[in-house]
Amino acid sequence: MSAPGIEGRLFGAAMLMLPGEFRAEYGEEIRVLARDTVREARAQGASSARSARARIVLDLMLAAMREHARKESVMHVNLSGLGAGIATAIGLPMIVASYSSYGFWGLVRQTGAVVGFDSSDVFVHPTIVLVGALLTAIGLLALVHRLSAASAAMASTLRTGAVAASAMLGLGGLAMFSYAMPTVSGWRGAFDLVGGILVGAGFLGILAVLIASGVIAMRSHALGALSFTPLAVAGSLVLLVGVALLGFATGMQMEVFLRGPAMVIAVWLVPATSVLLGAGLALTPSPSGVRSRRSEPRPA
Repeated sequence: MSAPGIEGRLFGAAMLMLPGEFRAEYGEEIRVLARDTVREARAQGASSARSARARIVLDLMLAAMREHARKESVMHVNLSGLGAGIATAIGLPMIVASYSSYGFWGLVRQTGAVVGFDSSDVFVHPTIVLVGALLTAIGLLALVHRLSAASAAMASTLRTGAVAASAMLGLGGLAMFSYAMPTVSGWRGAFDLVGGILVGAGFLGILAVLIASGVIAMRSHALGALSFTPLAVAGSLVLLVGVALLGFATGMQMEVFLRGPAMVIAVWLVPATSVLLGAGLALTPSPSGVRSRRSEPRPA
């Protein structure tokens, strides 16, 4: 097909958008069909030829989206990843909610009343953080394992980062057991400060792992149609931190701020995106070879 200038580049870009195996199987037929279509249109004038090329590019772009969606929508339950998916859906949201959600603590109090413990007990919050850190570590390690085939060089670094970040969160929770000490104890303030630093560093580490994993997942489609979810979780954490910093900057009372709509939305986005990431770990894209042979897209 002779398509000079920008039209030729658009045609080449549209061809590259098609899945590799589809392009290898049908690429030559598509080129021949496009060449014949433009040749017929050129006989009717330059304007008709340009319109034909534009339709071809549009048809190829739509065909590429259909093929990728068809390929990635075929997912099946991955039993080995099911537990990690559940851990991912629960771990990080549990920690975030324990710091910022009145609704979460209302649920804890109601549950505690049934089983006979008081949520104001100094051991409750650190225990929640420790459990959340453990579940988060399981989820992040499972995510890195899924990405290892696509980026073996980064897998070791991401694995180390996931363990270190989760450990810092856990140690931060452990430091909060210092609340059981008398208020006058100098050690209590020191442990509290160290715990806050560790939790903050842990969150930053988790954010870095999620961003790096998200970029790899998007490039490799390692999580199929849900490959965007690591970046979605990272985005929800960034939004949460941004809203929190804005609240602190305005000097709003903590109780009013935490109950405000902006904070409530930001907090709920973390579990929503974490559930999607958990689903990405619990589901696996079917191998591309299972896709049945279909007729090639027919650009008009």
